[in-house]
Amino acid sequence: MVANGTNGMAAKRSGDSLTLEPDEMGHSRFGNDLLIKLHVLMKVSQIYDQKNVVLNQVVKGTLELINYFLNSEGSLNVKVIRDGLFINGKRLKVGVESYIAFKFVLEQLQKKRLGEIRIFGGLGEQMLKEFVYHMMNLDDGDEKNAVKLRDDLKQLEIKSIAVEPLEIIEEDEFFGGHSNPKEAGKRIFFETIGVIKEVVTGIKKDHFINARKMKRMVQGAINLMVKDESILLGLTTIKNYDEYTFNHCVNVSIYSLAMGRRLGFSKKILAELGITALLHDIGKAKIPKEIINKPDRLDGDEWRLMKEHPMIGVEMMLKIKQLGEMSPKMVIGVFEHHLNSDLTGYPKLIRKKDLTLFGKIIKIADCYDAMTTPRIYRSKPYRPEQALAIMVRDKNCFDPILLKVFIGIIGIYPIGSLVLLDTKEMGVVYETNPDPNYINRPKVILISQSEGKRRIGPAVNLAEMDGETNNYKRCVLKALDPRKYHVNIVKHFL
Repeated sequence: MVANGTNGMAAKRSGDSLTLEPDEMGHSRFGNDLLIKLHVLMKVSQIYDQKNVVLNQVVKGTLELINYFLNSEGSLNVKVIRDGLFINGKRLKVGVESYIAFKFVLEQLQKKRLGEIRIFGGLGEQMLKEFVYHMMNLDDGDEKNAVKLRDDLKQLEIKSIAVEPLEIIEEDEFFGGHSNPKEAGKRIFFETIGVIKEVVTGIKKDHFINARKMKRMVQGAINLMVKDESILLGLTTIKNYDEYTFNHCVNVSIYSLAMGRRLGFSKKILAELGITALLHDIGKAKIPKEIINKPDRLDGDEWRLMKEHPMIGVEMMLKIKQLGEMSPKMVIGVFEHHLNSDLTGYPKLIRKKDLTLFGKIIKIADCYDAMTTPRIYRSKPYRPEQALAIMVRDKNCFDPILLKVFIGIIGIYPIGSLVLLDTKEMGVVYETNPDPNYINRPKVILISQSEGKRRIGPAVNLAEMDGETNNYKRCVLKALDPRKYHVNIVKHFL
């Protein structure tokens, strides 16, 4: 195998000829692109007939990517194993931008009970259209769908596509005992975003709310935090602009759970806290979208309506019968998450009262995540250490003891920070030091420059000493702006 200048490709010499093959990075990139195309194609096929111009354009784009795999690898095999998609035998590493497409394609294949689609050449636009239309018209849950689709393909004389039924693999645990913690963390994180999205959509349309699934997700997060809280805390660096509301709710829940653990909450109380944090902004489901997404400052009437969302959230929570008998602190936590320690903020209180622990915890988690996330009215968010500095200065807003606990969890250089070391290396903070004496010495993933190329180095502990000099091997000089240095923080946690 010899290097080639083609992006995401490698050259392989066979006899006297040179052919292009996708390397691992290229395979993943083209796989994600294919996933997005398939998502659009499957969606469009449910709306338009086969003669539609939009459909034809989508078919052409999808066929180009299919032909890429056919030309470079000889065939295209899309297979479902548990809750993963494999393309030509390699598990697809899903990026943030393609996760919605991944979930849709995976769920459709699972619903149609199709476990494998093989394409091995000679595929035209009309063939692809016929295949997608016949596949999407299959009844959900029918175990004979693969046989039915084979018969359809035979009648249509489409010989270049083969399908296999979905293999149901029983697992002892919801998150799969065979998954490593990092994979389990990603699954919990992204699936919880999907669950909270379903809840909010269901509330808007007065549909059934699957609270049981939400409870299972929170329980999975708690179990993972007991093993390694840094995995989920690292994933909070994902700031999906398009899915802000749902992404934000999951991040707030993770931060809240981490604080609850440090405070010694039982698993039962942690579960209540995690669900409360997930639903803290549920009242915004009833606020007009044009107000939520307004890029300019809200006017008086709009701001008055926005300030009602905690109270609306309380009313909505009380209507979710599937949550069962709720602890009062869950409802009050949603009500209080915009109240400051000095009782300013909103909603306005008729008489003074002590804020609950849930309300004060969610207040800290909510503010920190909001400040460090791009918004439609603030494209440049605060860096983690900037957000913490502002929160420490705002003494009347946050409970000082809980804020200290929070800083102990995410560190002086919070997880996801880009830092410059005295060795002239850069590093991404991926785990705080559990010893409070070394709170300024987190664990980082090194980033170095060599021969004009950026290299992702090993993970190191900044508390590590040099045996000969008895000095620290590395020290943080300052925090850096990842945008300025074109460092994608998220990819270090996926």
